[in-house]
Amino acid sequence: MKYAVPVCDGKLFNHYSKAPQFLVIDDTSKQSIYVDIEQQSSTGSCGKKSKINALLQKHHVNAVVVKNIGESMLASLFQHGIKVFTTVRGMDINNLDFDALVPVEDMSYARPSLNKKHKDHKCCQHRHGHHHGRRETALSPARNRLGIKALSKLQRIHKFQ
Repeated sequence: MKYAVPVCDGKLFNHYSKAPQFLVIDDTSKQSIYVDIEQQSSTGSCGKKSKINALLQKHHVNAVVVKNIGESMLASLFQHGIKVFTTVRGMDINNLDFDALVPVEDMSYARPSLNKKHKDHKCCQHRHGHHHGRRETALSPARNRLGIKALSKLQRIHKFQ
């Protein structure tokens, strides 16, 4: 089986999709290669997850080893049929024991993204269809809907029925 392990300085990197490089290991042939992930300076992390998925396909990876991973990335791995395993923090990659890995089998392992709902995906909105072909701005109707409590307070203040 081929594994992709997010690494930095020879140790398991704590956050899967923010890793600067991956170590791709074939546990049967014992061959491994380091693959750097190109950093996006102008667009932050947008597009990095796509590059990671492309890396997995290019190297025919069957499984990944993670410490922490976000919901959308874990869902993407499950959707592509890639097995996910976890191990202890700071694991020395040279001593990785594939038999001691713990399988991640459901979404409860993933960390929710606190910033996900606040992110504006301007750099990838047309590619990934986040905004269904329209550009949302701060004044777009979809972003300016009032909640039920706010509406009822406004109705009371202005005596609307």
